[in-house]
Amino acid sequence: MRFYRIVDDGPDTTSDEPVVSITSPASGATAAGELTITVVASTDQPVLTGTKLYVDGQEMQRADRTTNYMDSTGVTNYEMDTYSINTCEWGNETHTLFATTECQSGYGDVINSGPIYSGHGVSSFVPVIFNNLITRISFSQPSFDPSSGQTQQIGAVFAANSDWQLNIVDVYSNVVATATGSGTTMSYGWDGNGIGETGLPNGIYYYYLSAATNGASSDIVVNGSGGSGGGSPPSPDFVSASLAGSDSSQLWTVPTNSSGNVTPIPLALYPPGFNTNSLIIFEASDAEIASLRPSPPQTLSMGFRSMGVCADDGSSSAPAPAAQTAPPAPQRPPNNPVRGLAGTFGVAYNTYTANGPGGFSIPPLANGLGYHGEYISLAGMSADQGTIAPSTSANGWEAKNFSARMQHWGWTNALFKGDNQLNISDLIGSGSPFNNVNLGVFIGHGIYGSSLDYTANECKQMYFPVTSGSTAQYLRMSQMNLGGPGANGLKWFAMLACYSLYQQNWQNMQYLGVHPYNNNLQLLLGATTKSYSNGILLLSWADYMNYGNSSNYNPMTIRAAWYQAARSAYANDLFPSGTVVKFVVTGDSACQNDTLQSTNPPSGNWFYDAPVQVYP
Repeated sequence: MRFYRIVDDGPDTTSDEPVVSITSPASGATAAGELTITVVASTDQPVLTGTKLYVDGQEMQRADRTTNYMDSTGVTNYEMDTYSINTCEWGNETHTLFATTECQSGYGDVINSGPIYSGHGVSSFVPVIFNNLITRISFSQPSFDPSSGQTQQIGAVFAANSDWQLNIVDVYSNVVATATGSGTTMSYGWDGNGIGETGLPNGIYYYYLSAATNGASSDIVVNGSGGSGGGSPPSPDFVSASLAGSDSSQLWTVPTNSSGNVTPIPLALYPPGFNTNSLIIFEASDAEIASLRPSPPQTLSMGFRSMGVCADDGSSSAPAPAAQTAPPAPQRPPNNPVRGLAGTFGVAYNTYTANGPGGFSIPPLANGLGYHGEYISLAGMSADQGTIAPSTSANGWEAKNFSARMQHWGWTNALFKGDNQLNISDLIGSGSPFNNVNLGVFIGHGIYGSSLDYTANECKQMYFPVTSGSTAQYLRMSQMNLGGPGANGLKWFAMLACYSLYQQNWQNMQYLGVHPYNNNLQLLLGATTKSYSNGILLLSWADYMNYGNSSNYNPMTIRAAWYQAARSAYANDLFPSGTVVKFVVTGDSACQNDTLQSTNPPSGNWFYDAPVQVYP
C-alpha cells in the first residue's frame, strides 16, 4: 500500500512553462549501492528556483551539486542538479524517479518591481531497478537523542543469508561502534555509546553496513496441514504461544496467505502506519528464528496454506551480489545522521502570492501621533505614495529548503509560519514566539525609510511588509525586540530581505538608541542593499554552519557562513545589469566568531561589519 500526497504549488502564469528531465540514469536501468541522479531544468524566464527529486513520490534531500548556465544565445536559463541516494535504503524492486522545477518571470524581491509570474514543470517518470544484497536499511529515530532515553534501532534485510558487520563512523572516519551477526535480517540497537561503552559527543555519525553471503538457507519452510487446499490461518496468539519463551524475544511477521518457503521479517522493519492486516505477528527470540533456518530446511507447521515469499519482490532479473558494502546511511529522508539534538529554530516568511502575480498594494505608512496626515517617505519616494510588494514564490522555497536542511543536521523546527499563518504580532516585542528558539529567520520584502519616523525617537529605520489575507502592512524594525534568555532563548536572527540592515539607517537607529534587540541577542544578519531569494541561499547557510564547505567536517562561523552562502547561491545568477549585492552582520562584539557548536556570552558592546560584496 502507498500513500500519495498532492501538493498545490499555485497556478501557472508564465507564458512558457519550464522543462525538467532526468538525464541519468536511463529508464529501466539497474542500480546498486550509491546512485547518482542528474536532473536538468531549463526556462526562458530569468529565474529558476531549483529542482526537486522524488523516489516513489517521496521527496529526497536537496541536490549535492548545482550548476547554472545560459545557452549560447543568452536566452535559455539552465540548471543541472546532481543528487545521490543510497539504493540499499529501499527494497529490490522497480522504483520510480521523477523531478519537478519552478520558474519566475523576475526576482521579485524588490518593492515596486512589478508583477511576478511563475510556472511549474514535472519530468517524465524514470523506472529504475534497485538490486542489492543489502536492502531496506532503516532507522527507528529520525533524529537520535540518547540523552532522552532513545535507542537508534538500525535494521536491514539481506537478499540471501549473510554474515554482516555494522560500523558506526564519526565525521573524522573513526569507527566508534561496531556489531556483527548473520541471517537474512539484522537489527541492532545503538545506545549512543562508543566501543567499550565509552561516552561520545553529540554530532554527525554515519552507518556503514557490509555483508557477504554464507551459503546457509535463507528460508523457513512453512508447510500447512491443509496442503494446497489450505486451512485457516492461526491467530497471532496461537503463533506467539508456540514460539515464545525467550527473555530476548521480539515481534516477527510472516504473510497470512503463505505456503512454502517464508522468511520471517522483524516487525520493527515496517514503517509506522504500515497496514499489517495481511501479516501474522508472532513473538520469538533471534535464536529461535535461527533454529528454524537449518540446511537442509525442515518443516515448521503453522496450519496454513504454503506460498513462497521473498524479502523483496525479485523484480530484478540479475542476482543480487554475493558481497556488498553499502554506502553511508542514512541518506533517505526523514532520517538524519545526527546523534543528539543541536537546538531549535524558527522560520517566518511571506511569498505575497495570495493576490496572484500582482502581489500586494500597501497604503502609505502613517507617521507618529501629532503628525496627522503625514507619512513616512520610503526609499526616496513621495511620502504619500503607496507601494507594491510583488509575489515571489522563491521565498517559500527558501523557507522549506532551509527547514529541511536544518532538521537534517539535527535541529528541531519549533516554529514555522508563512503567509496567512504569520501574524505581524509574531515579530513584535519581547513576547515574540521567535524569542523562544535558538535561531530565527525572516524571509520577505524590505525597504528603508528616507524620512524621520516620529514613532521611534525620530530615527530613520527599515520596514517589512507582512501579509494578512488580501492585505499587507509594514512592520517597523523598531517594533522588534529580538533575543531570548537561557539555553532555549533566541541567540541569532537572520533577515533575508532587501535593505534589512541598511547601513545609514542602522547607524542612525543605534545613535538614537532605537534597538530592535535586547541583551540576549548575539548576532543579527541581513543585507545593506537589495537581496534576492533563489531557493538555495539559506540551505547553503545551514550546510556551512553545520558541516562546512568541503568533504571534510569543518563548520564555519555563523557570520562567515552567511557571506559564503550568499556568494555560492548568487555565483551563477544573472541579476539586472549594474546590480551590486552586499550582505552584512551586526551583533555583540564577544560573539563575532560564534558557531552553532560554540558561543561566548554577550558583552553588551555591538559591532557592525564592513558590508561584504557577495555579487558580483
